[in-house]
Amino acid sequence: MKKALYALIAGATLVLAGAAHAGVVNFDNVATGGDFTSLNDISPHSGLNWSADWYAGDNSIGGYGNAAHSGTNYAVNGFGSDAASVSSATGFNFAGAWFAAPVGVADKASWINISAYDAANQLIGSTGNVAIGASHLWVGAAFGNVSFLTITRDSGWYVMDDFTTTAAATTVPEPGTQLTLGIGLLALVVARRRSAR
Repeated sequence: MKKALYALIAGATLVLAGAAHAGVVNFDNVATGGDFTSLNDISPHSGLNWSADWYAGDNSIGGYGNAAHSGTNYAVNGFGSDAASVSSATGFNFAGAWFAAPVGVADKASWINISAYDAANQLIGSTGNVAIGASHLWVGAAFGNVSFLTITRDSGWYVMDDFTTTAAATTVPEPGTQLTLGIGLLALVVARRRSAR
């Protein structure tokens, strides 16, 4: 009986626990050691898959002193590549990220464009070309149920930090449903105790 009660409590805890939480990927947990580290090699990182174009770096790398928005690490489009992508097997909601052009790099991006796609490869939306410079700029997107997104630029390098997501929305039962389920399970336990006497 105690095992059943513990199982009931554990199950109720799992049902009532929310699965969707905001997440900020700031890359500070990636070991860089003064050099660039491939994010693709450690994918999934923070629950997301990073294309081969993404690298993490730290502020000690020459030319990237302004690169991190928070902490000391950031992501960069490796080798100045275009159309770096971020994806997930389960949809996610993309709120936005901080972007800048690294100050000490000769070929810098002057704009970026974020495009989001769903699981059927249909365009959800695009930010359009957003001008960036040496100071960080928040590029908000508010794209929901994203399967993958691409970030393109005119030319050269850009840096990104504090990539902000939430889990994709799922069907949420009305509060009355969980309450009714809990009352029904409690009644079942009480009835079972009475029949055991």
